[in-house]
Amino acid sequence: MIRSLSSSSSSSSPISSSSLLTLRNIRYFSSLIKNIPLAPADKILGLTSEFNHDQNNKKVNLTVGIYKDAFGKVTPFPSVRQAQNLLNKNHSNSKYNNLSYLPITGCKDFETNVTNFLFNDSINKPTLIEDNRISFIQTLSGTGAISIASTFITKFLSNEIIIPNYSWANHSNILQKNGFKNNINHYPYYDPITGKLSINKWKQYLRSTHSSKSTMPRSILLHASCHNPTGVDPTLKQWEEIIDIIHELKMIPIIDMAYQGLETGNLFQDCQLLKLCLDESRYPKGWKNGLFLCQSFAKNMGLYGERVGSLSIVLPPGQEEGSPESVMKDKINSQLKRIVRGMYSSPPGYGSKIANIILSEPDLKLRWIKDVKFMVDRLNQVRLMLYERLNWNDLINNELIMGCLFH
Repeated sequence: MIRSLSSSSSSSSPISSSSLLTLRNIRYFSSLIKNIPLAPADKILGLTSEFNHDQNNKKVNLTVGIYKDAFGKVTPFPSVRQAQNLLNKNHSNSKYNNLSYLPITGCKDFETNVTNFLFNDSINKPTLIEDNRISFIQTLSGTGAISIASTFITKFLSNEIIIPNYSWANHSNILQKNGFKNNINHYPYYDPITGKLSINKWKQYLRSTHSSKSTMPRSILLHASCHNPTGVDPTLKQWEEIIDIIHELKMIPIIDMAYQGLETGNLFQDCQLLKLCLDESRYPKGWKNGLFLCQSFAKNMGLYGERVGSLSIVLPPGQEEGSPESVMKDKINSQLKRIVRGMYSSPPGYGSKIANIILSEPDLKLRWIKDVKFMVDRLNQVRLMLYERLNWNDLINNELIMGCLFH
């Protein structure tokens, strides 16, 4: 079009006003892409890029949370390797060899096995499953779970969220881009001077910033274990004090459980926050607007690149089949499907098949539990060796443990 306009301009015929307007539009819109600003580098992956360009042959990468073996290699856990072998051996079985799209909410067997692991094995609350109180969806790891939860919550339940100061660098980015926008505030969590939890300031903040006149409840993001980036977690008694206040103020808890098993080496012991929140003797009416559990198998199965996770919304009591309230779950599920369909349509299959095999085969599940324990024991041994070489007491002080060396 520009060529034809140039040609006509060299002839004796005058350029029409519409042609001039078209030429101006082309020039105007073609310049827009030149004005795109350079985005700031990711706080974690940006450091990784700097690390890769550093020429120092003694450099050590402490940025991305990926477990490496004693040889510095990222190798599959023995349980994961066995699951992969089973998958390869059963390649003729349509159950394992089906490469078609998964449903929007993910594989049904994955839902059954993961909910059983999370709510039966981990916290001994099988009645939550039996009473139809869990709305579940397979997600793109923990990041995807938080994204979907954020989109859902801001659409129907809440327009403000508070997260710990400090928190995972990507939390604010995810929450901002998925509905909370600029309504993200920070509650006191970690004191960098003492290296300890700011428990009193945290409790004071929750009460002092609560408004009884608000028309919508506030949401709050909680790290289940291995707080990222500080590594400092509340004790059970401190959690009880905090959760009592959160429940009293009718806040909406979003639990980010990305490191289950990596704090103690025990997958089930690391679920004390989830177990406390769902203690019916303490909170008999549950959570009025639901509890949101964002969970991932990236760290505790080593399925980093496979993006395997889930979002579970635990509904208040009264969801039994046939009850008037049971339609609540159907409504929530319909909205989750709508969100996922517009975001990525359906989750990937391979990683979820690996997790599914591990969780459904008793022997493999036991092997996996041992794998997690072995990993944490080795990490603790590395910390001890560092302490012996550096004489840095904080490395073996569980109350002052540095997050980058903790997981």
